Amino acid sequence: MFDVRKMGEQIARLRTGRGYTQEQLAEELKVSPQAVSKWENAKAVPETAMLCRLSELFNCSVDRILDPSSCVLRDMDFDYEFLVRPRIPVADYSGPGWPKSISSAALLTAVKLFFGLEPRRDARGRQIHDDEEYILQSAIGNICFGYSWSPDEWVHDSFLIYGLDYEIYSKADYSEDEFIALACRQIEHGYPVVILPGEYTDTVFAVGFSNHGRILKGLGFLEGDDEKNAGTDFDHLSRYSGWYRTDCDMMIVKPSDEKMPLERACVNALLKGTALLSNTEHYSEDKMQGHGVVIYQNWCDLLREENRNNSDQIECVFPHAFIHYENKLRTKQFFELCINIIPDIDRELMTLAINQYNDIISSAEEIASLAHQRDSFPKESLKEKRNHIIEMLRRSREQEELALHYIQRAAASVRK
Repeated sequence: MFDVRKMGEQIARLRTGRGYTQEQLAEELKVSPQAVSKWENAKAVPETAMLCRLSELFNCSVDRILDPSSCVLRDMDFDYEFLVRPRIPVADYSGPGWPKSISSAALLTAVKLFFGLEPRRDARGRQIHDDEEYILQSAIGNICFGYSWSPDEWVHDSFLIYGLDYEIYSKADYSEDEFIALACRQIEHGYPVVILPGEYTDTVFAVGFSNHGRILKGLGFLEGDDEKNAGTDFDHLSRYSGWYRTDCDMMIVKPSDEKMPLERACVNALLKGTALLSNTEHYSEDKMQGHGVVIYQNWCDLLREENRNNSDQIECVFPHAFIHYENKLRTKQFFELCINIIPDIDRELMTLAINQYNDIISSAEEIASLAHQRDSFPKESLKEKRNHIIEMLRRSREQEELALHYIQRAAASVRK
C-alpha cells in the first residue's frame, strides 16, 4: 500500500545523500522550497513529471521514491552505493603539508568542512582549506601540549564550536549486523560516522557505504602520517571493507543543543594548555611520554645516559625531535590566533611569549635536523652532538618557562 510518509522520508534521504539542501533541490527542480518541504513532510505528493525528474537527479527508479520497501530485494543483486557529499564544496588544500601528524585534529578539520561551517571562501565560493582549523583543534583538544600523549577522551569543546556533539558506541555491545545498521542509518540521515580503531590503523571518517554497509567509503587519518592527514579531499574517497570485523568503536556525530563561542573554547584551551605545559611531574615509565617542561629534563637525562654508555647512535631523538618540533610550532601558532580571537587578552604579553617560542622552534628545527641525520654521524662526534642537543634543550626549557609566565599573566585578564 502506498505510504506518503515513507515516500517523503525517502525524498529527504536521497536529497541529503546527494548533499542538497531543500533550497538547492528546489532550485534544481525549478520549484519553491516550500514544495520540497511539503513532499518531505507528507503534506503533498510530486506530480508524475516531477517524480521522473527526481529519479533522474537521484539516479534511481521512480519505484524507489514511491515505495522504498519494494526495492530491498532488488538491492541485494548489486553493489548499491550511498554517498553523502559536503554541504558546501571544499577548495584544494593550501597548507604546507608537513608537519601534520595529529590525526584527530585533521579529522576535526574534515568535520567542519563536511558540514559547510568554514566561513572563509575562495573566488569560486568554495570553503578555504588550510591549516588554521588544524592549529585550533590541536590546541582545543589539548593534544599539541604533550609528547606522545593525548587526553583520555575527545574534548567536547572541539565539537561544540561547530554546534555539534558526539556519542561513542562500542562494537563489543552489538552484533556485526547491528553495528553495520547503526553506521548506515547515520549516513543515510546525512551525518558521517567515525570508526575509531583499537589498533594502529586508519581512523575512518565515513560519508558513504556500499554492499549494504559492509564497505564504508570515506577519508582515512593516521597518527603520525603527515601526508595522509593533510589530504581532506571528498572527491577521492577510500574503501574500507570488513571494517566491522575489527576491534573498533564508532563515533556518531550529531547536532548539539548548544554551541560554544570560539573565544570561550580558546580561553579554555589556553588555561588548560598553560597548566599542562607547566607540569614538572613525571608519571610514565616512558620518559618521553607525557606533558610539560619535565620532558626537557627527561630528554637530557636520556642523552647523558647514551654518553655514559658510549652508544654508537643518537637513539633517543627519534621520533621525539619531530614531535617536539610540531608541538612547539602548533602551540606558538595557537597563541598567535588567540591574539585575534580573544578580544580582552593582553597582546603585549602574548607577543613576548610568542617571541620566546620563535627561538624554541629554531632550536627544535635544528634538533629535528640532527635526528634526521642520526645514523650518519661518525662515532667520535656523537658525544659532542648530544651535548649540543642537551644545551639547546636546557635553553629551550628556560625560554618556555618564561613564555608560560607571560601567557599566564595574559590569561589572567580573561579568566572567568
